[in-house]
Amino acid sequence: MKPRLPARMIKSFSRSVFLIAMILLSASEVMSEGISYDYAQADYISDTFDLDGSLAAVQGNGIGFSLSLSFASAFAAKLAVASTTFRDFHGVRVKDSKITTLGVTAHTSLASATDVFTNVSLIKAEITAENSAAAKNSSDYSAIVDVGLRQRVTDKVELEVMLSRVKLFAYTLNATTLGGRFYFRKRLSVGASYVANDIHDSLLITARMDI
Repeated sequence: MKPRLPARMIKSFSRSVFLIAMILLSASEVMSEGISYDYAQADYISDTFDLDGSLAAVQGNGIGFSLSLSFASAFAAKLAVASTTFRDFHGVRVKDSKITTLGVTAHTSLASATDVFTNVSLIKAEITAENSAAAKNSSDYSAIVDVGLRQRVTDKVELEVMLSRVKLFAYTLNATTLGGRFYFRKRLSVGASYVANDIHDSLLITARMDI
């Protein structure tokens, strides 16, 4: 499969960025105390795919890394990379899969210690699989949109809920993410997140350092 980024996707992506920016710029720019958008994070990932209910689910494990850095009071740039190795993919061994995203997060305060945010990113997905004779590489490009809520419940506990939408390899995926993190130091935290959509479930164990 040859990577391609259609003109209509670029137009749709640009329109989404513009609309989201206008909505959030019109809202209050008071930031929630204790909620940081400057951090480095490492993830352990447990993935399960089920493309057809009549076939056995496919499981794999991987690692991820993300970096978020503010460039304005209500905006941050975010880069994330995740790589997963699967045991078996319905008779075809998937040597590895890799997801890379690069985008912008816009955020604003709803109340004390509560933020609403959205992230619009370009995404590249790569899969390397092999059958009995040869390996096959496939990749696809798209845009992913996340909308979520972060709340610092206490000085040590933060909760997060997020909705996402992306289309990759002919699948349109609407995902829900539920997670939380515990700050055992002022800038250091550990956490867990559960991600679910129609064909894919992930459990992430995370370690984060606020910068």
